[in-house]
Amino acid sequence: MHDTKPTESSMSDKQRQAWHTRSLEEVEKEWDTSMRQGLTSDEATRRQAIYGFNELSADGGPQWIRVLGRQLLDLMNWIFVALAVASYALADYVTGSVLMALSIGNLYLSFSQEYAAEQTLAALRSLSSPMATVIRDGTTQTIASRELVPGDVLVVESGNSVPADGRLFFVSNLEIDEALLTGESVPVVKQLVNLEREDEPLGDRINMVYSSTIVPKGRGQAIVTACGMHTEIGSIATKLDENKDGDMTRLQKSLNKMYTVLLIASVLCVIIVLASVKFQANYDVGMYAMTAALSVLPAGLTTVMTVTLVLGGKEMTNQKAIVRKLKSLETLGSVTDIFSDKTGTLTLAKMVVVRFWMLDRGFFYVEPNGLAPTGNVYQSQVLKGDDENTNGQLIEKDAIDGDLLRLVQCAALCNMSSIYRQQDLPNSETNSQQDNASSLTMPMDEKKDANANGELKKDDNDATISDDWVANGAPTEVALQVFAHKFQLGKPALEEQGWQVAVELPFDSSIKRMSTLCTKDNASPILFTKGAAERIAPLCTNLENTQLKEILATVDQLGAKGLRVMAMAYRVMDGVTAKGAENMSRDQLEQDLVFLGLTGIYDPPRPESKQAVEEAHRAGISVHMLTGDHEITATAIAKEIKILDETTMSAETLRRLVMTGTQFDAMTDDEIDALEELPLVVARCSPETKVKMINASKRRNNISAMTGDGVNDSPSLRIADVGIAMGKNGSDVAKQASDIILTDDNFATIIRAIAEGRRIYQNMQRFLLYYWITLFGIALLILVCLAVRDPSGKTAAPLSTLQILLLYIVVTPPAGALSVQPASKTVMIEPPRPPTESIFNKEIIMDTVAYGLMLTIICLISFFVPLYTLGNGVEGVDCDSNFQADVCTNFYRARGSLLATASLGYLFVMVHCRSFRNVEWNREGIIQTLKSKTLMITILCDLVLLCLFMYIPSVAILGFRMLGITWEWGLTVGLVIFYIFYGEVYKACKRKFMKPLHAQPVLPGASQV
Repeated sequence: MHDTKPTESSMSDKQRQAWHTRSLEEVEKEWDTSMRQGLTSDEATRRQAIYGFNELSADGGPQWIRVLGRQLLDLMNWIFVALAVASYALADYVTGSVLMALSIGNLYLSFSQEYAAEQTLAALRSLSSPMATVIRDGTTQTIASRELVPGDVLVVESGNSVPADGRLFFVSNLEIDEALLTGESVPVVKQLVNLEREDEPLGDRINMVYSSTIVPKGRGQAIVTACGMHTEIGSIATKLDENKDGDMTRLQKSLNKMYTVLLIASVLCVIIVLASVKFQANYDVGMYAMTAALSVLPAGLTTVMTVTLVLGGKEMTNQKAIVRKLKSLETLGSVTDIFSDKTGTLTLAKMVVVRFWMLDRGFFYVEPNGLAPTGNVYQSQVLKGDDENTNGQLIEKDAIDGDLLRLVQCAALCNMSSIYRQQDLPNSETNSQQDNASSLTMPMDEKKDANANGELKKDDNDATISDDWVANGAPTEVALQVFAHKFQLGKPALEEQGWQVAVELPFDSSIKRMSTLCTKDNASPILFTKGAAERIAPLCTNLENTQLKEILATVDQLGAKGLRVMAMAYRVMDGVTAKGAENMSRDQLEQDLVFLGLTGIYDPPRPESKQAVEEAHRAGISVHMLTGDHEITATAIAKEIKILDETTMSAETLRRLVMTGTQFDAMTDDEIDALEELPLVVARCSPETKVKMINASKRRNNISAMTGDGVNDSPSLRIADVGIAMGKNGSDVAKQASDIILTDDNFATIIRAIAEGRRIYQNMQRFLLYYWITLFGIALLILVCLAVRDPSGKTAAPLSTLQILLLYIVVTPPAGALSVQPASKTVMIEPPRPPTESIFNKEIIMDTVAYGLMLTIICLISFFVPLYTLGNGVEGVDCDSNFQADVCTNFYRARGSLLATASLGYLFVMVHCRSFRNVEWNREGIIQTLKSKTLMITILCDLVLLCLFMYIPSVAILGFRMLGITWEWGLTVGLVIFYIFYGEVYKACKRKFMKPLHAQPVLPGASQV
């Protein structure tokens, strides 16, 4: 492995060679790699420096020039520039300079905030970027797909999105959906053949895999031949980017419309002011018009909202939920129904075989010990309680034979998982290509509980010895592999005896079984099959009807204990060679089976699941469990975590709320719609059942959140209002179809995400309420004061342009503080927000009028009292352009009084906006206010600036067009205290006369309207 650094041209030429025509040996040699060992880590690092990252250049992350361009297109900035030019034209250089500075400052702040938000969003997206499984240093590793390099040995399996182009050298029932490249909707069956034509159509290159295509079935391994822009998808410069155009929330769209309306209102205000003086404008009227325009301009509104959403997404990451689409944050607050998987989401996915049963020998109890393959096995004729299990006959585990031996062999060989001691972790050596293709790969047909290194998380209840063992594979298969190891007959031990897996028939969710054809020496091959009992038993020829009924009854017995039941069977393939079996169909192989027994696998519920379900119910959210488990097992777990509540439900209600997927699928849409409520538990659920359930929920106008992990779950994730994929155990396809990814696969995280989504939306409502109150109050004040005239009959603005701008500065920090407020105490006892409800709902509009109108009134009082007690109204003409102390003093002092009252009033109304109905000016609220650094610093700065701008004569008169006040401070303080009192009285009236905010808790089994 000693390539010299190639040129860009040579890199492109090499990666785009006709690799489908080359032999495997040539491909291996050309890329200087090993199909068994892969690249070394050092070599992979070296090649990455040469070839770069495996990513499309079109996805270059946030670009500052684009963000800046969007800000330059923001009409708000150009309005400030236009007003600045108008001020210069009126020879008001101070105001013009301030407006120009404000325009530049607004541009800079908007740019810096949005660019930071873009970077944060890009970081969040990178957290959900696909991973790739490779063989490096002889071991299977999981890396970010962007770190792939040419020559890597890539492992693909069902549920993966292929991360790079590659030449296949191992396949096991591998099919790949290449519709993105070829338009062909039927998946391509891959084969290990050499093709002759270099110009072979892309869809016919059956020995290749291509970047961005989907693996719906099977497994395979390939040598990476092209990465990034050199792949086929890169050569046509296309990639689905679902996060650019379609990620604007309904709220953001509404705000953009509001932005336009307010701009129109600004123009109308100017026209009204000019019309009031019959369009005979001078400097004072022009400045009044400018003040009126500024009074309704929403400076920086959309930027703050975007930043709020992105910061909310960042906070969700801390809650172990990665937001892929911002619009999901808004929808979360409206979720009424959660449709959740069981295994790994509601349960721990730390499975262990605790019981098994055989027709002729009855029940067995297996002592659990986590991953450690230790523990005695006891036999008893009946299914005993946990405290009686060890009273049965002790089994000599090293002396088993007959069907018990076959059952253990089936558990070990019909299995793609592996376990080993931590100190025995494989390093640079592998046993065989077969090991890489089976033991070290992790099928996606079931949930997995493996981290990036393939290691199962340790159970806190496991014995210490269990901590020495790690595993690769699906939890169910790991449990069966541990079970086999307890008899000293794990897969490695059987392979040492000469057993080999010749053919693998992967788990298929539609038939709920998997099989492996195994060989040993020259004996006839044996087919081992495991799966759902109701699917395995009918295929067995050694069962009579009475025995079949006994098996199904035993399944119910084990399921009632909360155990996941797996049936085992085998078939001796007399007269069939392994090579011949490869050409047989699955139906031909999986017939004439011999039934071996049932295994009962325990998967304990997560300790937090019960509390999370109860919290969801208090929040008005129904929780539904969709699982592939047996009906009895699913019911037992649902009762344990209170999805089903025996204390409040009758036996008839329990039967009504539990269905199998087959029963639900057989119902017509009309029959489903006629149900009093949708079932809370659906067992033996298929991906098609999930789609049907989501559609049924939509017809009831519910807002649904759906969890999923497999490639077949992507349709239901896409059509759900909020699609939630599993981060640890989910397939790439499921993740790409989702809105949110759970990094811990935990149901409780969904509840935390909903709470966070409600908090974010609540804060946006608080912020917008505060914004609307300030805009409404100032605009109304400006329009009312059109009645104030100077002796020449011209209007006299109650606030100068610079005073308006100062108010903008004053309200900005509190507005930002509202956008990051903690959730209210009632956030998770309030009902889900109706999805069609505007953010400007009835209560928001009512609050805007109530607070804004009273704010206008106290501001008018603070303006008119000095104006008419110190004099007789506005006594000077053109006071703004020509200040005369003897006639303009009372007008300027009235402005100073108004500015003091407005600025303090706007600061304290923020406290009222922290909640819609709760008391904020009690002891607890006052302490919270005093602890708010943002508000305290703003109040202090406001007072300091008021004093500077009022009592420095040149600044006050020439800049802000006001004078300092004396006794008016008492009036200001009194009016602000009155306003605080008014706000609390108003909230008390709302608490008394309006419908309470908290929800009626969801009672499982009670029909929800």
